[in-house]
Amino acid sequence: MKRPLLLPATTLALFLALTPPGVADDLPEILALLRASRVKLLTLVDSRDPGQKKGLIDELSLSQKEIDQRVTALLDNRATPPATRERLERFKKVWEPFKSTRMGEIIPAVLAGDRAKSQSLGKGIQAERFQQMVECLR
Repeated sequence: MKRPLLLPATTLALFLALTPPGVADDLPEILALLRASRVKLLTLVDSRDPGQKKGLIDELSLSQKEIDQRVTALLDNRATPPATRERLERFKKVWEPFKSTRMGEIIPAVLAGDRAKSQSLGKGIQAERFQQMVECLR
């Protein structure tokens, strides 16, 4: 009669294997990715080397995708507590315009050699948004 327990045990093992990473682990990881991304952007703004700029832009794009994937996974995970889900929704509302400004305004300004514009945006609205996102993830 132990055979009927095999299917539920297998189903549970499969479910646990396919479950996204734990909520407690992912928020600090998203925050770490966000902070590392900021360092890359600051390095990009100060860089004069075209090769380094391209590499940093590629790294920023990858970081952005990683953050998007982790946030989506947590929001799609039914195990994510409502309070965490609300924090992630607040994060996402700031994250979307942050990404848009970074990719649509700051990086083009850097590539055009307009360091003043990129620094102004980075120290202005982007600094405010960054702080809001950090508060959501703490």
